[in-house]
This record gives sequence, C-alpha cells and structure tokens, in this order.
Amino acid sequence: QLAAYYATAPVPQVPEIASREFGIGEFGKKISSRHLTFHNSAELGQFLSGCAPFYISYSNALYDFPAARPMEAKAMRGADLVYEFDADEIKTNCKLSHDSWTCTSATCLASGKGRLLVCPECGSGASAEEWVCQECLGATKSQTKKLLSFLQDDFGFSEGISLNFSGSKGFHIHVRGTYVRGLSKPARLELLDYITATNLDVDVLGFFYNKTKNSFICPKKNEAKGWSKRILDSVVAALEKNDISKIAVMGNITTAAAGKLLKEKPNILHHMGNGLLAFSTKGIDANKFWRHFTTFAISEEKIGLEVDRQTSIDINKIIRVPNTIHGGTGLLAKEFSVEQLGSFQPLDDSIAMAEAEIKVQNAVAPRFYLNRKWFGPYAGDEVSLPLYAAFYL
Repeated sequence: QLAAYYATAPVPQVPEIASREFGIGEFGKKISSRHLTFHNSAELGQFLSGCAPFYISYSNALYDFPAARPMEAKAMRGADLVYEFDADEIKTNCKLSHDSWTCTSATCLASGKGRLLVCPECGSGASAEEWVCQECLGATKSQTKKLLSFLQDDFGFSEGISLNFSGSKGFHIHVRGTYVRGLSKPARLELLDYITATNLDVDVLGFFYNKTKNSFICPKKNEAKGWSKRILDSVVAALEKNDISKIAVMGNITTAAAGKLLKEKPNILHHMGNGLLAFSTKGIDANKFWRHFTTFAISEEKIGLEVDRQTSIDINKIIRVPNTIHGGTGLLAKEFSVEQLGSFQPLDDSIAMAEAEIKVQNAVAPRFYLNRKWFGPYAGDEVSLPLYAAFYL
C-alpha cells in the first residue's frame, strides 16, 4: 500500500535536496538507516515508490557531502530552524478517555485510564498507550499558532516558514533562510528560552517598582514589543473582561479588592500609555500586585515545555519529510500554508490510504476518529474497516 501510494502521489518537494542527509525507518523503528542522499526529486520519487519505507526523514542541516561519515566529514554549511509540538506533551482532559497505562511489574499489572509513567499502586514503571483526538490536536494547533506569533512578531521571521502535520501527534514548523542557518546551538537555545519564557526577568523587560516615585514602571503601551507587549496586552485583556475572580488570582488579592480595583479601569489603561501601572485603591500593595500579575501573565502566554527542546536546538537531527507517510499511523505528514493552519484538520485532511475495506482480527482500540468518521471501541473484535483505519490500528 505504501508503494502504491508513492507510485501515484506527487513527489515531495524538498528544498535544496542534494545538500540534505536522509534516513529511513522500518516497522517499529523510525530510523534504521541514515546518511542517504538524493540528487533531485526524481531520484527521491523512484526510491519511495520502489522501496516504500515506513518512515523517511531528512536533515534540517545543509552539507557539502551529506553522505559522508562521521558527521564532521559532511562539512555543514548551515541548518534550518525546526520546532516540533506533540499532543502527548500537552495536558488535556481528553487523555482520560483515550489513553491508558499498565504497570510493568509482573507482580502488580495494575492499569487505568490516562497517561501515567509510574504505577500509583506499587511505584514501578508504567507503559502508556497513547492516542490522539481532535481535542488534543486542537491544543497542539493552538501552541503552533503561539509559536508563529513569536517567530513573526518578535523575531521578524516572516519569510521561509513552512508547516506540516507530523503524521501522528502534532506539527512541525520549519524556518528556512540565510538569516537562521548560521545560528549555533547556544543561539538556538537562546531563542527557545525566549519563546518558553525560561528565566525571563520582568525587570529587564521594563517592569519594576520605583521606590522614589512610589510607582510601578512599565514600557509605554504603544511602544512595547515582544514579551513586554504580551504582558501589557494580558493586563488590558483581564481588565476588559471585567473578570473579578481572574484579576484576584492574577494579582494574588481578594475578590473584594479586585472589584474595587476594576472600578479604576479607565485610569489604569490611561496610565499604561504613559509607562505606569498605577491605581489608587487602598489596601493593595502595588509592587506585590503587579509582580504577581506580570508573572501570571507570562505563565499564561508562554509556550512552555510543550515544544520539543531537542528538535529545536539539534543542528544534526533528521526529521520527517513533509508529504510522506508516517509508518506508525498511515497518515500523511501533510504540508500546508501558515494561512491554512486555522482550518487544517489533521485527522480529516491527512488521509492517504484508500476507502476499500478489509477485515481486521483482534482489533483493540478506544473510540477513535478518522476521516470524518468514528470507529470503535474494540476489545479483541473482528471488524471490517477502511484501509486507512486498519493501517492506523
């Protein structure tokens, strides 16, 4: 089926293909062989239709000699930036319905719903069976949108951005261009730390208490950029929603005090334009309030550890070739534009296999969704399924 797909599908267009290292995988192993090269798309297409690997990946780095070994002999010229999000790293309530775990201890074998790596009964390790649904992939899409905001608004990376579904649990974001290819590992780590608000210092961003003026200073609202703008936008959003409980939580004050503070909303918004976070409500420590508020705003806005750190800084990593099939799901690692992210539905738009039905014996699965249809749950059943759903199982 893989060979049949690649025989008729458009050949994946890999930018600067002759300078990239490729790797392939087999059933159950994503990378079993690497240091492969292709001079052009025609060669890649012939390889895919002839060998039909379960997985094919390529380097984010460009080399003079991509097939050479060891890595140093490849003579790297630079590397694209690649970011990766996976739904299994994002906490969502849906995992309690479609994920499960089993204790690995032969004397325990406890099990349950959700995703656990340690057995709560005996403390041994637990093996998890993970699935994805529209909800957790939707959360992954939201994270991707946030990342795009950082790349475009904060870093000015408006050109050379490419998106694709991973073919399984999330999304890959590629940033290609001479302006990123020379970045070292430490530089890539700095970008990642900025995106994830790691060790972010609000004082450095321009938020601090001035004892002399007895005021909390901030960047002027219409001049703020980057994280400073995000924090101020969060302040404005919280005030505009008139959510007393939210303001109380963000500022670590009582709801009564938050209610009084909200009555000053016009004045607070006015002062922000002049570079001050100020109010006259008595009984609230302005320094403590705004420090709590800005810290909370950062925690809400940051992408956090959900972004794969290793992928983001590894200049020698190889990652799935867009528009090829993921061997663990049968879904296409489909590429799409930044503008299409909002409407893209991976479990509908990435179907690569046929509708023809085949019988599957001993099917075991929770209820799952593919191609605008629901299947299961199955508990050792014999069922007739479309080929794409059978491959997925």
